[in-house]
Amino acid sequence: MESLPTTIADIVKIRALATPDALAILAPGRSPLAFGALARAIDATIQSLARAGYGRGDRVALALPEGPEMAVAVLSVSGCATCMPLNPALDEASYRVALSTLRADAVIVAGEDSPAARAAAALSVPVPVIRLVFSPADPAGVFTLEAGMSRPAKAEEPPASDDVALVLHTSGTTERPKAVPLSHRRLVWPTLDRARQYGLTPDDRCLCVRPLFASGGIRRCLLPALAVGGSIVCTPGLAGNSLVEWLETFEPTYYSGAPAIHRALLDELAKRDAVPGFRLRFILSASAALPSELATRLTERLGVPLLQGYGMTEAGVVAQNPLPPAISRAGSVGLPAANEFAILGDAGKLLPPGETGEIVVRGPEVFDGYENDPAANRRAFVEGWFRTGDLGYVDADGFLFIVGRAKELINRGGFKVSPSAVDAALLRHPDVADAATFAVPHATLGEDVVTAIVLREPGTATPQSLRDFAFANIASFMVPSQIVLDTELPRSVAGKLQRAAIAHLMRTRLRPPFTPPRDRREEVIAGLFTEVLGVGPVGAFDNFFELGGDSLRGAQLVSRCNAVMCSNLEVASLFRRPTVAEFAAELAGTPNGLDAALPPIAPIPRKIYRPDVADTKTAA
Repeated sequence: MESLPTTIADIVKIRALATPDALAILAPGRSPLAFGALARAIDATIQSLARAGYGRGDRVALALPEGPEMAVAVLSVSGCATCMPLNPALDEASYRVALSTLRADAVIVAGEDSPAARAAAALSVPVPVIRLVFSPADPAGVFTLEAGMSRPAKAEEPPASDDVALVLHTSGTTERPKAVPLSHRRLVWPTLDRARQYGLTPDDRCLCVRPLFASGGIRRCLLPALAVGGSIVCTPGLAGNSLVEWLETFEPTYYSGAPAIHRALLDELAKRDAVPGFRLRFILSASAALPSELATRLTERLGVPLLQGYGMTEAGVVAQNPLPPAISRAGSVGLPAANEFAILGDAGKLLPPGETGEIVVRGPEVFDGYENDPAANRRAFVEGWFRTGDLGYVDADGFLFIVGRAKELINRGGFKVSPSAVDAALLRHPDVADAATFAVPHATLGEDVVTAIVLREPGTATPQSLRDFAFANIASFMVPSQIVLDTELPRSVAGKLQRAAIAHLMRTRLRPPFTPPRDRREEVIAGLFTEVLGVGPVGAFDNFFELGGDSLRGAQLVSRCNAVMCSNLEVASLFRRPTVAEFAAELAGTPNGLDAALPPIAPIPRKIYRPDVADTKTAA
């Protein structure tokens, strides 16, 4: 009978003794690495680090590109020290902050690459740089280490169960990222439980398209597959139709991805007459809400179960939908995984089923607290429960439903709007590929609602038609005052929307270039905007609500307009057509409105933004 692992290193050692010739690590363009060879590669790396003076109690950062070397480096470094994987796309300033705040004793970089990490290391204390060198002719994940600045050699000492194996970063979507230490004990037992939930066997193979510097890539892809003697395909990142090619070539039985990954797969399959002969047994989805339309298309196209889950860096996998024949709930992220969850109300009491509040979690996979941040820990824990910051509810059967982030709720004049709910509604539109709703400052409401949209095909919908769709599908107080179109929405490496960054960068970009009113009707409407709002000059494409309007002033405007124009518009007309040009066109269709109808309104091109620096956000 096989012994049970107590550390990450034990996972590989036990499988190497049981099935040394079974494949463990695969990668595009490389020969595979078996478990026996993987165990030897890990031992060689641990010995190299010990000769360079690094071992138990030291903290070694990784600044490596995605691929098999990253996977083996995570397994090796955590087998003798504390491993701190970093996003290889960080700039020099971000690396400098990370290396300093994480108190790194060394950083491993890929050969002569990683100039930003090298430069940051030279300025941070400095931090010694260790070069990872490999040849494409070597089996996947085999490399050597070259330490430029050696310390006195250190005796090899295996880690204990309560030693910190990994230090990961939170996503940082609403505030500065925090350091999350995870012990071997917090990682290993939940890994075994996760493999059981997925029904994994040595015949299973995971296609890893999630970053291995993030919690989800390590906890959902790397460790569970290896723990049962299965294998993992370590990819360098998606490009073109590579996902379909990898599914055909490596024949994985499952993969885990964010909605953007699933959509990319469907887009590529749509170009083919038939679904290739994939060997998939199921698909995991996490990191962001999965639109029901996308879930339906994916399961119909591939014919395998799609398991939505919910997790985070601090708590691992919080909830997971089970494999058939067990029952799942449409729209739910599932039942408790290794932990237990509950719903916390505003009064600090746990809520009964059906009531919405903050999701809290406790259990063996929940971390012990942020490093060197007592204030954050006081906010994060309440009576033994970790506060996730996510809003949701539990149904009578224990299934968890997420409705949004507490910190992302938009307070629109006293009405609380969930950006995720608005996104979900607009994603049901057949022409919408992606959506991101966020708050912008408002003079009287406090905050207003704006949504950025990516269309499947340019020109298939207009902001006006999309707002009409929203009015038909969600409460009027949730409908965005503005919808802007773009070709791409920025997301973290885990696939989550960058709402805070969008809101910050959009503040100066929402108002279009000034265009004078184009005829008498627009001149009258622009004059009424100025009169009611006390602003000016007002152009043809200026938005009443973006200029500071609210429902009270909207009623005043419509009342004055009806008096001046001898029309009979309702206040709802302004909410549906909030720009001067749109409202003037609406007016043209009413009895007694001025003159003839205007020609179609030409849309004004707008760009949202492009973040210059990749974000370090992680998710389970």
